[in-house]
Amino acid sequence: MNNRRIFLKNGLMGILGAVGAFKTTMVDASSSPKKWGMIIDINRCMGCQSCVIACKAQNKTAADRFNTKILVMEDGNYPDSRTIFTPLQCNQCENPPCVPVCPVNATFKLSNGIVITDWDKCKSIKECGACVTECPYDARFLDPRFGNKADKCDFCLNRLEKGLEPACIEACSAKARIFGDFNAPKGEFAEYLKRRDLTSPKPELKIKTNLLYVSSHKDTIS
Repeated sequence: MNNRRIFLKNGLMGILGAVGAFKTTMVDASSSPKKWGMIIDINRCMGCQSCVIACKAQNKTAADRFNTKILVMEDGNYPDSRTIFTPLQCNQCENPPCVPVCPVNATFKLSNGIVITDWDKCKSIKECGACVTECPYDARFLDPRFGNKADKCDFCLNRLEKGLEPACIEACSAKARIFGDFNAPKGEFAEYLKRRDLTSPKPELKIKTNLLYVSSHKDTIS
């Protein structure tokens, strides 16, 4: 959390475009402007919570507040049932419902596709929470340690600035999370984008998101 606050104050303009190459994926930083996205393959997810733990350690969110979490559901009937794990977080919407409801323009979308909250502006209106209420994915929360300013996943912008992947990507041993650039997709990210079973969370809302799921059990994210 403190890292994000410092980042927004000192480095906001530096993240509007490309932020460098990932050490693990070797993305070319000299290519076209970045548009970051994530794909989550629910069929790979084991529910190990590594992503949740890594995210918590990285962002130091408040107690009982998480930027990413795992939804656990049972599919089918015993004895043929199986447990399905679905990671949930901010989906970095193309037209985020949380943006227009902010009365002080503290929440906005960067050109790289990531939705962020400027805490310097957010603190100017105490305990507003309009963006939290408006988010249809329950991906935002108020941080009671800092005047109830709104927080959420931002794809670990401070790590992106250093050429690193988001903490949840690095921690996922099952490789259920795939991160990349929509404008210049490479490797596994590019291969996944060719699939026909990609879907946005809660597809009935018809909101285009920069986080997509692949699964034969789409009802788990509706």
